[in-house]
Amino acid sequence: MRLILSFVLSLLALPATAQCVGENLLETMSATDRATLDAAVASNPYPEGNLWLATKGNSTIHILGTMHLNDPRLDPYLEPFWEIADNADLILLEGTRETLDKLKQQMIKDPAVMFITDGPTLPERLPEDEWQTLTKELSIRGIPAFMASKMQPWYVSMMLSIPPCALAGMAEQNGVDYRILDYADSHNIPTRALEPYDTVFSLFGDDTPEKELDGIRIAMAGAKTGDAMISTLIETYLSGQHRAIWELNRYQMRHDSGLSQAEADKLVTEMEGPMLNDRNANWIKVILPAAAEADNIIVAVGAAHLSGEKGVLYLLEQSGYTLTRVDGF
Repeated sequence: MRLILSFVLSLLALPATAQCVGENLLETMSATDRATLDAAVASNPYPEGNLWLATKGNSTIHILGTMHLNDPRLDPYLEPFWEIADNADLILLEGTRETLDKLKQQMIKDPAVMFITDGPTLPERLPEDEWQTLTKELSIRGIPAFMASKMQPWYVSMMLSIPPCALAGMAEQNGVDYRILDYADSHNIPTRALEPYDTVFSLFGDDTPEKELDGIRIAMAGAKTGDAMISTLIETYLSGQHRAIWELNRYQMRHDSGLSQAEADKLVTEMEGPMLNDRNANWIKVILPAAAEADNIIVAVGAAHLSGEKGVLYLLEQSGYTLTRVDGF
C-alpha cells in the first residue's frame, strides 16, 4: 500500500536509502487528475515549504519538515540549515538517540510487537493462493516463509510497502533526522523527544482481523510500484511539495486499492487521525512549553505533519505565532 509506504518513510524513521529509480508519479498523471490533485493541495494551509520561521514576542521557532530517506542531494540542500541549528537552544524531534534505543530494545524484548505469539498464523488465515503470493513478495525482500507466517499483519503490510531497492540500504541511517541528531551531538545542542518512544506501537495493531488481512491485500497490490513512489517522494520533498505527496497517496488509494472512493477516503481518514492529527495536537503541548522555556528552538518532524488545518504550522498560527517560509526550502 503506497499510503503505508509514505507513513513508514515520513513517520517511523526507518533507515532507507535512495537506491530506487523510477518515474515521478506526479509528472505522469493526466492533466485532469493533476489539476484535481493541485486543487486539493491548494485547499490546505501551508501546503509547501519544508522550513518555516514562527515568531511570537521573544519566542522563535524554526520548523523543519524532515525525510527519513538518505539521498546525496541532502548535503547541499541542508547546508543553509546548519547555521540556524548553531543558534538553537533546543531541538525537538520525533525521537532522540535515547528514545530510538528504547524503541529498539522494546522490539527485542517483546516479540509480540512484530510477531504472532498466540493464535492462528498468516497461512492459516489467508487463502492458499494469497499466501503463496505473499511469500513470493516477502522472499524478494529477504524474508523466508517460515518467518513471514508469524509476522503481525501490520508489519507484513509495512514490509511489503518498502520496495527491495530501499531495503538494500536499511543499515544506513543518514536521513534528515539522523543528520540533525549527528549535528546536535557534535555541536552540543540539546535535543528532546516530542513523544514517548512507544507511541509508534499504538498506531498499528488495533484493526479488526478482517481489516488486517485487507491491509495485506492492498499492500500486495501496490508492492510492484514502490520504486516509483520512493523516487517521487524524494523529488517532491526536495522541491518542498510535502502536501502533494500526501494527496498523491489519497489519489493512489482511490485508483489502485480496489476500494470504492468512499472506502478509500475512509481508510485515509482513519490512518490520518492517529498517525498525523492526534500526534500533531500532542506535540503542540510539548512545543509551546519548550518555546516558553527557551527563546530559540527548532522543531524537526516528518514533512507530512506540516500542512493542513490540523498540521503543526497551522496549530502554531492558531497559538498566536506569525509564520514565514524560509527561502530555499
